[in-house]
Amino acid sequence: MDADPDGGGDVEKLEGRDPGEDPEDPYEDTDISELPDWWRRTIEEFRRYGLRPYRPPRFEDGVLKHETVDDLEQEYGIEIRFVAYASQVGNAWEVQVDGEAVGKIERRRSPEGYTVYGMESDAFVDFVEAKL
Repeated sequence: MDADPDGGGDVEKLEGRDPGEDPEDPYEDTDISELPDWWRRTIEEFRRYGLRPYRPPRFEDGVLKHETVDDLEQEYGIEIRFVAYASQVGNAWEVQVDGEAVGKIERRRSPEGYTVYGMESDAFVDFVEAKL
């Protein structure tokens, strides 16, 4: 994020925002009642607390994390969690299956505000299946 010569750079624009302020509403043209329950509940919770609009986490290929994880959990009867202990920017998160650590996954925040996990969804499925 570099500042432009006029002083109107990205950092300055972000610093000048009030808490919860976001110039874009990703749900402006969406009937949220048609979204999956987990997504709708999270949108409503973010709104209740005045946070910026919820943008669901995804894998590198754009596939939503919740969909991939839900499919694996249903298929194998397991619980998958992404866990961070005293997380710092750039730290990998632990992946747990039924409470046991099975590995780590990188994560980053995209410029659009999404959490992006550092592998494609198919690779994550293979990763989990190999640990079962």
